[in-house]
Amino acid sequence: MWITNFFKNLFKDKNTPMPNGLVPSPIDYRDIPLSAVSTGVNPTPASYQIPYKLTIKNQGIKPYCVAYAGTTIKEYLERRQGNIIEFDPDWLYKQCKLIDGLMPGQEGTTFRAMLLVLKNVGCLPLGGDTNDLKTIAKYRIAGYAYVNCDFNSIKRAIYEFGAILIGFVGSNGGWQTAYIRIPKPGEVTWGHATTGIAFDVTYVNGQNSWGDQWGSGGLFQFLQTYTPFEVWAVISDLPDNWQDLLPQPNDKPKYTFTVNLLPGYNNADVKALQDCLKWLGCMAKTQTSTSYYGPITVAAVKIFQGRYGILQTGNVGPLTIQKLNDLFQ
Repeated sequence: MWITNFFKNLFKDKNTPMPNGLVPSPIDYRDIPLSAVSTGVNPTPASYQIPYKLTIKNQGIKPYCVAYAGTTIKEYLERRQGNIIEFDPDWLYKQCKLIDGLMPGQEGTTFRAMLLVLKNVGCLPLGGDTNDLKTIAKYRIAGYAYVNCDFNSIKRAIYEFGAILIGFVGSNGGWQTAYIRIPKPGEVTWGHATTGIAFDVTYVNGQNSWGDQWGSGGLFQFLQTYTPFEVWAVISDLPDNWQDLLPQPNDKPKYTFTVNLLPGYNNADVKALQDCLKWLGCMAKTQTSTSYYGPITVAAVKIFQGRYGILQTGNVGPLTIQKLNDLFQ
């Protein structure tokens, strides 16, 4: 009851921020688009709902919404296999914090960090032994793909792959009822992870992690005008050629950078820089390593710098050189 009262009191004060649970995933061109793994099912119907009732979770005041949404997705996948099981969101969140690359003490985490844990480590059944790595690994996912954030792509993803991950910029004022809305100017905002489970002609239904006393028994609706900032689908079975879908070379480049690099340069160092940026997913694999330091390379360097906490100048200076050499020397 105290958790319910917490949220009721919080929503009354529109200037008191919710914990920021979902942080945007850094750009990574190695991510697979959902269109590349589409199963080619029939056209999307006017309405659809996943055929399972999933547990409504309650994260309380913890900024763990990403992990709560992640365990809900994993439980959905198990239900499809006939297994009724719950997973531990607190454990999943702590695993995310080991790899999400956020500043120490920064609350929340990213969808990609959570998906990487599910893919590479697995998931801990609720009440399970944290040292039982064999059981945890039993609950790995095959893979994941990013979904375009437009309304039709979201509906298509739910119809084709079931429950999906949907991330919003929300506000206290906009999330007081089951009919959530876009934040208004001046409202305090936060990032929040949810699960998409159904749709109709004009709306998509989601499942929240604030308990069944919130919204419509823990569920909500959003209209086409409320665009999420990040959407992902978990893939049960990847195609045989999924490695070819990844826009990165199979072999890691080896190179030692010794001098600063700036826009306008045209030399072998720049070509090596471009190869390294493509391997990391900071630049699309389809881009040719031209040796010319132009706008595309500047943008890729900024992605690299942002990923590793370096001031995003777009120039390769001492700190960027040091990090590149840590990775590729």
